[in-house]
Amino acid sequence: MDVLCLGEALIDFVSRERGATLVTAVHYSAATGGAPANVAAGLSKLGRHARLIATVGSDAFGRKIVHDLEAVGVDCALRMDPDHFTTLAFVKQGEEGDRDFEFCSGAHDYLLPEQVREEEVRQAKVLHYGSISLRAPVSREATLKAIRIAKDAGVVCSCDPNWRANLWPDAGQGRAAMLEAISHADILKISGDDLAFVVPDEPDFSAALSRAGFRGRLAAVTLGRDGSWYQAGSRTGQVPSPHVQVVETTGAGDAFTASLLDRLLDVDLNVDALADDELHQIVQRACAAGALTATGYGAIPSLPDARGIDALLRMVGVDAGR
Repeated sequence: MDVLCLGEALIDFVSRERGATLVTAVHYSAATGGAPANVAAGLSKLGRHARLIATVGSDAFGRKIVHDLEAVGVDCALRMDPDHFTTLAFVKQGEEGDRDFEFCSGAHDYLLPEQVREEEVRQAKVLHYGSISLRAPVSREATLKAIRIAKDAGVVCSCDPNWRANLWPDAGQGRAAMLEAISHADILKISGDDLAFVVPDEPDFSAALSRAGFRGRLAAVTLGRDGSWYQAGSRTGQVPSPHVQVVETTGAGDAFTASLLDRLLDVDLNVDALADDELHQIVQRACAAGALTATGYGAIPSLPDARGIDALLRMVGVDAGR
């Protein structure tokens, strides 16, 4: 197994009316989502063996999630919870394709520790998780169990912490969960906005990561249209994002993460062995994957395969490499 993803799988209802509020929007697209689910789907589209551990409701939306993930090749280990409805997220598009969320929380909070099997974690090359699964006591226990096993087995831990305001009773609890998630990460992807939330009033990314407790191999701070800044040990850099016609940005960061992990797996996750130009190219490719995902509605249908990423990089005059 290449990557074991752990956490939320849900349905995104994405407004198709740019600039409309959730009060006024009428037309929505329903798409399977949730950051760990999107990363698993992105990796599968890139030809990797990705397994997802999650809990969904025993309902039509839960069955849709299984159908959509299996259709793109994800190895699903999903529990169908008969007592809790599948979590739903309603996504508002801003004029620039940016998003705002409202959640109807349900089954994702009931990821059980017994769903995390030690032998599965030990078989993975990478464990990927986020911070939302640290919200509820039972899913928190399951997430920390997986991280403990991974650390003991030498499995690389990849993390993408997300701040979603209406999922937390107060900002302090959400910030604490994100900091805890970051502290365990060997590879970190975090948006610039989320890093600013975790470490306020610190414009220097290196200093912010240090204050956040990151001690891993590689951190990438994604900056939307401005690409991504990255740090690997003492090496830092920034790459631009290809300019595309943005339709909707859900899943763009998850596509970035999937591409980043895909290329790092090519070098056995040995970041230190990468030459500066190789590291730059890996992050540049991840930016292209994220940009492509922003050109369609819903994350999973828009996640690119390798040929799509190569084509975009060639279009903007970048050596796609492989």
